[in-house]
Amino acid sequence: MKQIAFRLNHICHAQFGLRTRAGSIIKTINPEKKTREQIRLEIEDPFQAERLRQIQLEEDAKNFKQYIYNLKQNDSNPNNFIKVKVKNAEVTKTETKTETDNVTPFIVKKVPKQEKILISGIRRKVPASLRRLIPICRPLINMHLYQAQEAIADSGRKAAQFLAKTLVMVRSHAVQRGYDPERLYVHSIQVGRYKKFRKARFHAKARINPAFRETSQIKVILEERPTKEMFKDFVQGKTPSVISYLMKDQLVREKADYAKIRRFQLFLTSKGRQQQKLMLKRRAQKEMKEKGLSFKYLHRQIVEQEAEQLAENYDTGKSGIHRFNLEARQTLFKKNEEINN
Repeated sequence: MKQIAFRLNHICHAQFGLRTRAGSIIKTINPEKKTREQIRLEIEDPFQAERLRQIQLEEDAKNFKQYIYNLKQNDSNPNNFIKVKVKNAEVTKTETKTETDNVTPFIVKKVPKQEKILISGIRRKVPASLRRLIPICRPLINMHLYQAQEAIADSGRKAAQFLAKTLVMVRSHAVQRGYDPERLYVHSIQVGRYKKFRKARFHAKARINPAFRETSQIKVILEERPTKEMFKDFVQGKTPSVISYLMKDQLVREKADYAKIRRFQLFLTSKGRQQQKLMLKRRAQKEMKEKGLSFKYLHRQIVEQEAEQLAENYDTGKSGIHRFNLEARQTLFKKNEEINN
């Protein structure tokens, strides 16, 4: 053993320039001590150590899998599921039948989306830059036309005047084509650069320098929404303030009675719109306890039912006004013919 230590000392000094003591090397080299029983088993079965090592590796892999399974981040462990507390204990569960009496196959039909009705108009040579027009146009998207005109009037900017004139122009085009102005919404507003015009800038001592004036063009696209879609916002308490003002003016001119004013109270004032939201919520919660369905589904169903009913009344009223105007025109035409003859 000492000869081996001296030999290692000589190799370390020759290769790495290190000097070691023979005693330290002898202490580090400690042969594994085995019992007589272990030696006898190795002689009888030389592959026993390999089998024990394989068993130990399998046991370690199994323990590691269990450790991963017990982690809090593991979603497959049911102990880590979120505990849900049910507040409405009175909800009754509806039993569904597994077997159906109908033997005919069920056919699913894909209903295409309804195309949007768009009316567009362009105003060119607007004496305003994009930097001043874009901040005014952004808040007007998906806003009712009357509400957009009121917002522009309250802005107090010079560039807003050109946008207001463009909205009036496009609205007049829509009315001439037979669209309902009360169902028009701002679909999009596109602002772009137009031609630059050259002008003169005068200085002292009869000096003149050229200058350029930037102009823009505004394209406004209006959308005529269906009557049902318009009244969905009204039923949910999102009636525009301008529409509320027009409804009040109409009721005053008609000299409406108390019953009619009370029926439209949910659309006329801010307190009425807030009350409408609360009534819808309570009605959906009541039906949720009775039927056991989801709150969102019931709320959407109630909104669609009320919007459909209001839309039907609105369409019948509009048709009655058109019929009355048509009859008045016919009587006036007959009178003119009699006078001419």
